[in-house]
Amino acid sequence: MLNVVKKSLLTILALFCLFGVVSSNAISDDLNKGFAELTEGRPAGAVKLWLPLAEGGDRIAQASLALLYQTGQGVTRDYKKANELLVASAMQGYPFAFTGLGKSFHDGLGVNKDMKIAMVWFLLAMDYDPNAKAMANMIGAELPKSALRDVQRKVNECQSSLYQDCSYDLIK
Repeated sequence: MLNVVKKSLLTILALFCLFGVVSSNAISDDLNKGFAELTEGRPAGAVKLWLPLAEGGDRIAQASLALLYQTGQGVTRDYKKANELLVASAMQGYPFAFTGLGKSFHDGLGVNKDMKIAMVWFLLAMDYDPNAKAMANMIGAELPKSALRDVQRKVNECQSSLYQDCSYDLIK
């Protein structure tokens, strides 16, 4: 009788896993393990944990992995791959992906350097990321008022489209 109960429990657990009921904890565990790997100076370990999550569409893993591609930690530096991952994450509304895209446009990492576009991304992230707020304030002090109106219009369009219409075509 005990074997029948064990088999039933294993079957139910397998079905939960199959349908994703348990997956959120597993994703969270691998995300956290990846951050621990990175903190302990093993970025390649973080890449190994985050890559499958990013490929599966996890926005936090996508943005985190993108930053490793931007900096060349644990992977070969690849701005194109970093920006692709940031776009995938940004389209899901992840604020730290907005910051990463702002950095890409501010520094010209795989895209043409453009302070107005950088400002759009930093404004989208500034309520969640103090670094984005500082960058938005710095860039905003340098842009003419007409440019700031254009930037704010683009921020509003991006937000109202739920981050689907945010000039992602500029990122190649």
